[in-house]
Amino acid sequence: MTRRAAGAILAASLVLVGGCTSSGDNAGAPHSDPVTTMAFELWDGSTTSLTDLVAEDGRPVVVNLWATWCTPCLEEMPDIQEAHESLGADVRFLGINVSDSPTLSARRVTELGITYLQGRDPEGLFTVALEAVGLPVTAFIGSGGDLEHVHHGRLDTADLEAAIMEYLS
Repeated sequence: MTRRAAGAILAASLVLVGGCTSSGDNAGAPHSDPVTTMAFELWDGSTTSLTDLVAEDGRPVVVNLWATWCTPCLEEMPDIQEAHESLGADVRFLGINVSDSPTLSARRVTELGITYLQGRDPEGLFTVALEAVGLPVTAFIGSGGDLEHVHHGRLDTADLEAAIMEYLS
């Protein structure tokens, strides 16, 4: 079995057994979730997981799933960049491009002036694991490495900062 096939089976099983229990714009109590240990590729070619990123320096992580064809995604990326610039010393920001062209996604990031960390999810495993029915999706990973909250839909600067204060403080 290939790593991709194994990852697809894992992601599908997360949905079947309940995986992330949040839906819409709500979430239950903090809980561990296998999505935090799923391996993914950063744009520099290295492989990591959300748990590994938290373990590097103890900062919680705001993970935003996006695509170049998703207008709300592109509209919220400057807001995430603004939060990254003001809160980046305390919170790590990560964009994960879903099922998209690496060349086109890199061009969009450059055009938008995005400097926060970027990764790839070419098979859409994160969207399955987070029960996303559309993009954008933003997940909040606490400093203990647990999935704290999942927000489906666009966040503006004020909503993003409020969610960070509520779920990652």
